[in-house]
Amino acid sequence: MRSPLPAPHPARRLRRTRIATRHQVQFFRQMEMLLSSGILIVAALARLRERYPDRRTRGVLAIVHAQVAQSRTSLSRALALFPRSFPPGVVTALAAGEESGTAQLAERCGELAERIAYTEANRREVRKACAYPALVIMLAAGFYLLLLAVVFPRLADVLNSLGSQLPPLARSVIAASALARRHWPFAVAAAVTGPALVAALRQWPAAVRPLDRMLLAFPLIGAIYRDLTVALVCKVYRSLYQANKPAPEILALCAPLTGNACFREGLREAGAKLAAGRASLAEALAQSGLFPPLACLAIDVGEQSGQLAASLDRVALYYAAQARERLGAAIAVINPVLTLAVVGGVGVALLSFFQAIYQVVYAVH
Repeated sequence: MRSPLPAPHPARRLRRTRIATRHQVQFFRQMEMLLSSGILIVAALARLRERYPDRRTRGVLAIVHAQVAQSRTSLSRALALFPRSFPPGVVTALAAGEESGTAQLAERCGELAERIAYTEANRREVRKACAYPALVIMLAAGFYLLLLAVVFPRLADVLNSLGSQLPPLARSVIAASALARRHWPFAVAAAVTGPALVAALRQWPAAVRPLDRMLLAFPLIGAIYRDLTVALVCKVYRSLYQANKPAPEILALCAPLTGNACFREGLREAGAKLAAGRASLAEALAQSGLFPPLACLAIDVGEQSGQLAASLDRVALYYAAQARERLGAAIAVINPVLTLAVVGGVGVALLSFFQAIYQVVYAVH
C-alpha cells in the first residue's frame, strides 16, 4: 500500500501565493518610511510582520524576515522567493539599492511603490472603460433570450391554436429565435473554444510572435497597448537607471516584464546593440521599430543633456496619458454605437411583440 504524499510545507505553499497589488504598494511605502527614519531592515520587517493588516502578506513577511534575520540572504533575495509578487525587475532595483546603502534602498522602495501604483492605475482605467459596454451587452443578451426563447414561442402557440397567423415581423423574429435555439451549442462552443484556442496557440513558440504582431497591428487596441508598454518600459528603465545598473542589463530585465513577444525580442536586440557599442539607447530603441519617434527623440535629448531619468519620466507620463485618451475616445464612440444597436434591436423586438399581441386580441374578438 502506498504511503500518503506528504503535505506541502507551509512556506512552500505560501510562496505560490500572490500578494494583492495594493498590499505591494503599501509594503514598499512602509519600508520607505521606516528605512528613511533610520530603522534597520530587520527591525522594519519585524514591525511589518507583526502589524500588517493582511494575513497573507504577514505570512510572506514572516518568511522574508526569518531569511534576513538569520543572515541567510539579503532583502532582495528573500523577496525573490515570491516571484508572483516580486518579479525580477523589482528584485534587481532593490538589489541595486542595497549595494548603495540604506538611504538608496529607501528611495528604491518609494520608486517601486510609485511604479506599481502607476501600473495598477492604468489597468484599473482599462477595466473601468470596458465595464459599461460589457454590462450593456449582458443585459441585451438576457432580454433577447427572454423574448426569443420564452415569449415569442408561447405567442406562436396561442395564435396557432386560434387559427391565426403572426405578422411578418413577428414571424421573422420567431424564425431567428428558432435558429438561435437550434444552433446555440455551436455559438457557446465557439465562444469557449476561441479563447482556449488562442491560449493553446500561445503555448506554441512559432505562433506567439505572429499573434503578438497582429495585436500591435490591430486598429486602436494595438496603439493603446503599445503606448502602455512604452510607458511601462520607460518607468522601469528610469528606476533601474537611477540605481546605476548598466543599460544592456536594464533592457534585459525590462524584456520579460512586457507581455508581447515582439517587444521582448526588440528590447533584447536593443540591449545587444548597446552592449556591443553599436548604438545609443535612443538609436537602439528606434531601430527596434516599436518605440514611437517622439519617444526616441525625447530619450536622445535626455542622453545628450545628461537628464535621461527626467526624459524617461516625461515619456512615460506622456504615453500613459495618450493611452488613456485613446481609450476614452474609443469608449466615447463605442458606447453610443452599442447603445443604438441595443435600442434598435429592442425596438424591433418590442414592435414585433406588440404586433403579435394585437393579432392575438384581434383573433380572440
